Amino acid sequence: MLAGKQLAAQATVSPQLLCSTTEINGDVTLVWTESVETCGPFVAYNIYASTSIGGPYTLIGTLTDELDNSFTHVGADGAVTIWYYYLEAIYDCPGYTITLSDTLDNLDPVAPDLVSVTVITGGQVRVNWEVSPSPETSAYIIYRDIGGFTPIDTVYGRLTTTNVDATAIPAEQVETYTIAAMDSCGNVGPFNVLSHHTILMEVEWVVCTDTILLTWNAYDTWPEGVDRYEVYIDDDGTGAVLYTTLPATASSYAYAGPEFSDGLIFAFIVRAVRGDEATFSDSNTRGFQVFNNQPSDFLLIRNASVNINNTITAEWYLDVNADVDNFVVQRSDDDVAYLNIGNTDFPTGIPAIYSFTDNGVLPETTPYYYTAQVADACDITLTSGKATTILLSGIANADFTNDISWSAFAIENGVVQSYNIYKDDGSGELLLGSTLPEERSITNNVADDLNQVERFCYRVEAIFELTADAVDVVETLSSYSNRLCLQQGPRIYVPNAIIPGGVNNIFLPYIIFGTEEGYLMQIFDRYGKLIFESNDLSQGWDGTVEGSAVPMGTYGYLITFTASNGQVVTKKGNVSVIR
Repeated sequence: MLAGKQLAAQATVSPQLLCSTTEINGDVTLVWTESVETCGPFVAYNIYASTSIGGPYTLIGTLTDELDNSFTHVGADGAVTIWYYYLEAIYDCPGYTITLSDTLDNLDPVAPDLVSVTVITGGQVRVNWEVSPSPETSAYIIYRDIGGFTPIDTVYGRLTTTNVDATAIPAEQVETYTIAAMDSCGNVGPFNVLSHHTILMEVEWVVCTDTILLTWNAYDTWPEGVDRYEVYIDDDGTGAVLYTTLPATASSYAYAGPEFSDGLIFAFIVRAVRGDEATFSDSNTRGFQVFNNQPSDFLLIRNASVNINNTITAEWYLDVNADVDNFVVQRSDDDVAYLNIGNTDFPTGIPAIYSFTDNGVLPETTPYYYTAQVADACDITLTSGKATTILLSGIANADFTNDISWSAFAIENGVVQSYNIYKDDGSGELLLGSTLPEERSITNNVADDLNQVERFCYRVEAIFELTADAVDVVETLSSYSNRLCLQQGPRIYVPNAIIPGGVNNIFLPYIIFGTEEGYLMQIFDRYGKLIFESNDLSQGWDGTVEGSAVPMGTYGYLITFTASNGQVVTKKGNVSVIR
């Protein structure tokens, strides 16, 4: 506060200068509380300004209405110029000294320094800060990093220096905070760039060494630094007590404790103590229940089967009582080099049968081999047996037959009993036939389906018996091959001669798997002259031109049509007219 006149025995009550706001045009508006002085008649408010906090100050305005509580400094150019203001209320009070208001600048209020953020009981976060140096501060805005600093609360009162965030989740993530000051006019200053964050402490039971490992992130935003970390432990439910002190560089601690028994519960807190020991920050409280390691007694592959969409699903029997740290699915296309294609630690519990669907395969090109490994926290590893999928392949022959063959299905502890072959002509899969395990090929005659279907799809099913002694199961299961589709190509048959008036008296092609789209038949005489043309599949040439019979001899033809699969087919040749 600026000094006024020499203090006397009594002084007037100064008005409270609340805030200053720089307008868009650069003018600065001051706002204050009305004077409450009652020593005598009100005379005027005098407003003083300077571009230096030490002065000299110039009288820039006088208001004679005691109810006035604002003044605009016109032409201040406040967007680029820092001004300092104070206010005096003049009263006709003989013997009283005039008391001046606080001095305010036209800047937004300055953010206070954060003292600490600490996790408290109930998993809430308490934010602590110093008082803002800006006297116009009337409130503080608390920000938390939620994908960027976002205001989460407004705390009123310049002297308020603490706030509790009940919406934070410091047991799941590091929570980061900063703060800004706000004046009574709603002007909010920039938030403090030196944010503070919570300590997130994790615990891990290192079963193979009988230790509980604590890890945490550093509390690294105190200018004074960290003096030490303290570890608090509650091992009997009576409350956490200081167990050990660690250097400021520590970020982990292995607690060996007494001999661990299943079900024993521990709770831990890590505390960072500031370099000057004036404050601290506590981590989340992490409880931990001890469970000793139980390796898997068995791991049995149950099946590997190609799905209708050409993915592959493999299954295993698992030991549900085991402690599994990692389960890895492995795949090979040559039974030599295996790739890890999936892993899990079964966070929701170990299933009796685990199913894995492999999307990164091309089962129509090669058989695949599947196995798996399961490991516990002590790296005790168990490997399952293997299963080999069925590769179905084939060829469409010109005699309207489809030859299909397949590779053998194989699985540890399983015996193939038979293979079923299914055929789909577009109306759904139907059983085509069955073979013994050693018979892995068939020929399918599709001549009866001509002019109805040209694309036939097949799948093979292996029927096998699996013996899984570890789970006391003997069961009959199915493993399917890839889906194989064969397409008979377009065919065109044309007579090599016609006998007008005889039995074969019309030259008309017979087309299989063709459409009328793009169809054109042209007949030429021996000089290359076009004598007949038709776009109608049902219209043939009767050996005449304009109603007159052509002479006996050889005539050329050119036929073009579009096959059902979109292929454009062209056939040319000669036809003899015999009379």
